[in-house]
Amino acid sequence: MRRVVAVTFGGVAQPEIVATAAAVMRGMIGATRRTTKSLCHDAGMTESDQIHRFDASARWTGDGAGSGEIRVSEGRVAVPIAGATSLGGSGGKANPEELLLAAVGACFANTWAIFLKKLQVPYETPELSVAGELGPDPAGGFRMQKAVVRVRVPAALLAADRAKIEKTLALAEKYCIISKVARAAMPLSVEIVES
Repeated sequence: MRRVVAVTFGGVAQPEIVATAAAVMRGMIGATRRTTKSLCHDAGMTESDQIHRFDASARWTGDGAGSGEIRVSEGRVAVPIAGATSLGGSGGKANPEELLLAAVGACFANTWAIFLKKLQVPYETPELSVAGELGPDPAGGFRMQKAVVRVRVPAALLAADRAKIEKTLALAEKYCIISKVARAAMPLSVEIVES
């Protein structure tokens, strides 16, 4: 049984958090310049130390109950895809709604790990889950209505340094690129789950 011990951040920044994050991000930008180009990059897009380009491609066979694959990592990784059975799809493969939540989770975990290390929090394998809720869109069809990132933190670590854990999460929420995009379209909250 899990116990939610609970925090929703909502992007509130404190001066010391912003200063720490800015220093970390400045260090990351200089160290992450891409040198390879994907075959599907748009030639009209530029890349530099401040601008980074990413691509994904998709192929689909059949109608809404069909299936296909997406390719990422410069075409080297294929992910089988299908529509969710609850929406009339064939299921059995990753669906777009799960991929959206997975993108939020992957980015948030990566960003959180950066700040755990930077702030010297001894948590080598941070874990989280992301849940989303799909509902009717007044404009027609469906839309993702909200998402919750639930981070798991060992009880002993939370008891020893809750303030520092919360600071790393606030920084991750502020700087996670994909959660910023998701938050522009729906409410996104972060909760701590004691493990």
